[in-house]
Amino acid sequence: MATTPMTLTVNVNGAAATAGTDGLYAAKPGDTIEVVPNQNADWTSASGTADAVTLRNADISPTRWKAQIVNTTTAASNFTVSAKASANAALTKSAVFRIAGGDARNAQYRVYATNGSKQTLALDFDTMSYTMTDDAGTAASDTFAVDSTVANGYLFKSSRITSTVNTARFRLADNTVVGAFPFAQAGSTTAFAVQPFIASKALVTTQAELAGTYNRLGINLTATTRDSNIRQVAVTAGGAQVLMCDEVAITAVANCPASSVRTYNVTPASAPTDWRITNVANPADTGVFSIARIGGENVYLSAGAAAIGAPGEVVFRVGVRQQDAWPSSTAIASDTNGTWGTLNLDASSYATGFIRPDGSNGTLGLTVSQIGAPAALNIRVAPLGGSSGAYFLVQSGKIAAVVGARGPQGGYMQFGLID
Repeated sequence: MATTPMTLTVNVNGAAATAGTDGLYAAKPGDTIEVVPNQNADWTSASGTADAVTLRNADISPTRWKAQIVNTTTAASNFTVSAKASANAALTKSAVFRIAGGDARNAQYRVYATNGSKQTLALDFDTMSYTMTDDAGTAASDTFAVDSTVANGYLFKSSRITSTVNTARFRLADNTVVGAFPFAQAGSTTAFAVQPFIASKALVTTQAELAGTYNRLGINLTATTRDSNIRQVAVTAGGAQVLMCDEVAITAVANCPASSVRTYNVTPASAPTDWRITNVANPADTGVFSIARIGGENVYLSAGAAAIGAPGEVVFRVGVRQQDAWPSSTAIASDTNGTWGTLNLDASSYATGFIRPDGSNGTLGLTVSQIGAPAALNIRVAPLGGSSGAYFLVQSGKIAAVVGARGPQGGYMQFGLID
């Protein structure tokens, strides 16, 4: 009896595909490949470049091999799918695909979030999918879509989002992702809220490159409390030392009374992008920070447990380099109220327009003034009037950030990428 040879039918994105004159089928990252045998088969697959090609949403059975293709590199790679007849191991057939290089934006970005956590965001622009993984290893995966309302903007899809309007969005520029995501709320693993974050794949790993004077805004939070933290931070001695001013008034390090200067030693932490600070006078006062390079600028970032705070207290910090200039700028920003919109700054005003998760719109316009000597401390203040409190503001060429003053606005934060 004649043996029926093994044959394969190949489809790419649901359409019949034909091999080229080189015998290879053409495909690109994000394509869904389907290989159908003429008889039941056992399957193997292999990437020509080790670990370059991986699979997503694989659906493999004796009657077909189907998966979405991911190229983890920017170089093209061959990928082979081989079928062996289940009833006769001597019958085999292979389909070889030439997979184009992946999108250069595909990467893992280190996340610093205003819920006080550090996480890892893996973005794949070929499959328009993401995975957000916290440091305990808990992962949330789904897809994202283009946000047509802003340049380089995208919307996260997530089952955690139940609001009328999805304000979980992000923008990408200069190896940096800035946006908002439905993170676990402080002190909880089951309650989620859309909160801002900054993520980078360009973190400084050389200690000398940490150096600089940063105007730093931050928040401290527990499950039931929120507060603000505003400091100028000087990273000196070739990145080996951090100086802060422990005064009630927001004071430049250069103008701080000697008795109020806190001195911290800087040493490498467990990850090559993390740097530990330890108070020389109080070793229990410690923390970890990183420096991201955004468009050639240093940005100070920190998130995690507060070493000497209240039980369960976590922190978030963002700082931009001290500069005398205060240009007019516009950022697309998110805030700790879960809103998404614009943040506009000029020499005398702060204005923001935003959409809330319930679908309503809001605006706010305030007068801005300088605090301290411009040559030493370029943190601006925008009073709300009366006993309502105020906002403090910083900006660089790439990041604009706002934090509520301690009191009625304590623990509020807004920031975004400047256009």
